[in-house]
Amino acid sequence: SNDDGMTPTEREQWLRDHGVQIESSADRRKAESALSGTDRPLSVVEQVQRLSISDAAAGGENGVKFVYLPHDTSKKIQTVCLPSRLVEALGPAGDIIPTYVKSFFADGRSIDEKIFKDQAAKQNLLGGDMEKFAVNAKKEKLATVSEGEPAAAAVKEEEKKTTLSSSSLMNATAGGSTETFPLVRPSKTNKNEGVYIYLDEVGMLKHLHLNTRASQLAQQCGYHPAPNFYGDVFVGRVSSKPMLHNVDIESGDIMDTTKEWIVRAPHENVLWQQAINEATGRSGETQPDHAGTEGVAAEATGNDGCSYTWLQNEEEVELTVPLIDDGDETVNKRLIKVNFLHQKVVVKYNNECKVEVELYSKIDVDGCTWTLDKKNLVITCEKARDGEIWPRLEL
Repeated sequence: SNDDGMTPTEREQWLRDHGVQIESSADRRKAESALSGTDRPLSVVEQVQRLSISDAAAGGENGVKFVYLPHDTSKKIQTVCLPSRLVEALGPAGDIIPTYVKSFFADGRSIDEKIFKDQAAKQNLLGGDMEKFAVNAKKEKLATVSEGEPAAAAVKEEEKKTTLSSSSLMNATAGGSTETFPLVRPSKTNKNEGVYIYLDEVGMLKHLHLNTRASQLAQQCGYHPAPNFYGDVFVGRVSSKPMLHNVDIESGDIMDTTKEWIVRAPHENVLWQQAINEATGRSGETQPDHAGTEGVAAEATGNDGCSYTWLQNEEEVELTVPLIDDGDETVNKRLIKVNFLHQKVVVKYNNECKVEVELYSKIDVDGCTWTLDKKNLVITCEKARDGEIWPRLEL
């Protein structure tokens, strides 16, 4: 028996009613059934395709409105629809948007091996978020073969065997994988309504373009520095009363910065963080900073194996490169050669290549300079796109 007196089914339903997202194999079968057949509702992919052809609403479906926010700033932010038939099939409780939009993120793009290894090493993701995909992929495969205790035992055995690789991660996310980012959570002060961004969970590893409008929206909601979002995203709204369910939000609701939910979001996010800090016994904890921000230099390795550092803000990126080892020798300015390209910086001293870095994003060559600070070369590059925080220095 369980301490709370609930059966597993009752506990699962209680968690769903209180906003915990749970996707079982039965949920996946329901979703596949609701989105298949000749009389199925439009998929989100089909809705977005129709938007690219016409500015008219995407397709005549009745349901809950949410927003498509493309990374390409030349494209309009537009309203799409979560079909009522899907909500009826998977609901009524819960946030249905992650299930509905994940097919949009099944784009067939491969995962960049270099970025994958870099992130796994820097963020210590081995055994964490990334490995979750490899384990879940094997769980899902086993769940389709057998049910009950034998399957559970087999899953545990597979978990032990699972080793993280970019190929296993790609296999696990081939059908699409949705990450949910809270712009503001439901609370008494906002009528128990929260607004969320839905994005490709492995968008950065696919090397998708930065979505600067999504970052700006998060910044307006009080996130400083603004988080990075990759590729096209969606924005939806939920209400937590009487149980968690999706409610309407339209393009104008996120484009108009005077909307009450945007104005109140920074304060409500601070209150939420304070409540979490109190509940967990932490103090002063805030969102993690991006590499090279907040005046904290990030390290990189040059061509000669020596380390250098870099800093960034929304307008510039600064590299500090030691030219000679400590000692009595002085730097000869005439031996310094710096070449600025649109997405590359090359530094040579005395004909030796010290740094040759392919940058994450483009720079304005005319806005780049260098100065000498004792034995260090300080390079300042103006970013081609203002307001862009890079997740890393190198491409």
